[in-house]
Amino acid sequence: MYPKGNMNNMQEPNDVLIYVSESGELNDRYVWKREQLYQGMNGKFVERFYPSPERSYVFKPVTHEGNGDREAWVYEHVLSSFPPIYPQLIACSAPGRGEAGWGIFEDLGTISHRFDVRHALLVAKQMAWWHSYPPEHWGDVPDTGQKPELRQMAADLSERKDEAELALEAAGLPRRCVDDILCNMDQAGAGLWAEEAKVLSHGDLHLGNYTVTESGELYILDWEHAHLNVPFWDLYYLIDMSHPRYPKQMTLAYRERILRYYLKQSAYYGKPWEDEETFMETYSLFAAVFSLWMLMLIANDLRQDGGVWSNAELLAQRSEVKASLYDCWSKITQKGQHASEKGRTSYA
Repeated sequence: MYPKGNMNNMQEPNDVLIYVSESGELNDRYVWKREQLYQGMNGKFVERFYPSPERSYVFKPVTHEGNGDREAWVYEHVLSSFPPIYPQLIACSAPGRGEAGWGIFEDLGTISHRFDVRHALLVAKQMAWWHSYPPEHWGDVPDTGQKPELRQMAADLSERKDEAELALEAAGLPRRCVDDILCNMDQAGAGLWAEEAKVLSHGDLHLGNYTVTESGELYILDWEHAHLNVPFWDLYYLIDMSHPRYPKQMTLAYRERILRYYLKQSAYYGKPWEDEETFMETYSLFAAVFSLWMLMLIANDLRQDGGVWSNAELLAQRSEVKASLYDCWSKITQKGQHASEKGRTSYA
């Protein structure tokens, strides 16, 4: 087990390691009080613990299968060159512990995950900064994240078209969304997932993984899914990714505001996009594919009893995904209608 205080310019006591047992669990012998914060997908809990009434930390075991040492690696090799927009990693398990790995983090105290477009803009600004660097700048960042890449999602939708149509129908959307989206995917080609377009991606930047304190400080949390992906991946999570525990209502105005601000910041950091309207349309197509795939995932979860999320949470999430999907589907179909009308006008 390794203390990480020096790596992150923190002065922490050497005895911080006694708070975790050899089996990788909090050691109640040395912990005065503990509070469960949330449960990971593997059933393990992230907890706030107090060695004494005056001092507290956050204990985070590996909460997703297959992540292992990834977050500790990201802290050491990537975040060490970031501005201080993340909670400090104070200690972590030795490399190679796999699913038994853990980390002890700075406790930020009570934090809010209520959506505020001003906070999303702060994230978009930092995102544009780390997206401006080529992948090799960060070293051996993993190539894959927790979910399949967009091209695999599109393949799933094509192979399971009937299932996707049923998920749309259950959510109150027309079945033809599938054909519209897949047709636009075919026309877009590989541009949505080109290797040369990949950048460092947080990987899981939904509303629950960032916060802004009362004093205005931004913190981006939970970097264990960091990997290489196209810029639209982080943008989708920030704008349109839904989460059962952290609901938000995205609007057309908010979506456009965040995307345009990201473009402005990208240009400031030396990575301008050639055409703003094409960027907006490409994002809409990316988001439509991802949201349709999510809708199918939620439909599958609703058919199963005893999952991590309650039916009420899943239905609320489905409503949020439906709204985002409708907006983005409308954007790409309007593009097609405009192109068709332009073609008829030119022909006449």
